[in-house]
Amino acid sequence: MLDVLLTEKTVQVRSRVGDWVEAIRIASNPLVADGSVTGGYVQSMIDNVKSLGPYIVIVPQIAIPHARPEQGVKKLSMSMLCLENPVSFSEKEEHQVRLVIVLAAIDHEQHLQALSELVTLLADEDKVVQIMSASTSEEVLSVVHGA
Repeated sequence: MLDVLLTEKTVQVRSRVGDWVEAIRIASNPLVADGSVTGGYVQSMIDNVKSLGPYIVIVPQIAIPHARPEQGVKKLSMSMLCLENPVSFSEKEEHQVRLVIVLAAIDHEQHLQALSELVTLLADEDKVVQIMSASTSEEVLSVVHGA
């Protein structure tokens, strides 16, 4: 399923972003542009971090912003922003992030296959290093899709 969700249109590689809010917005841009999510969904993800803290940083260097389906998801989608320079989600070292993966689920079940594949990918330390070392979206996708 990652091969359908993560494409040249939804994967971005950048040197840096100004702050974590910008990281979420930039990571979400492809999904807003293709109508998968609304701007309200993006704002809900940002509001969640502001009110709940950096809970979306699941492991050091990786954040998975998300919100509730009813907050603006039109279809199951995912996007990825790879950063050469980390962005801080808090003052703590473990909240320095280089990989922002936006998850947009339309319900509480349909995204589970994609999430399972994502967990498998992120559990492979070599692949994560390759993704974070990539300088183009094509390089990221070759790792993600196992080429």
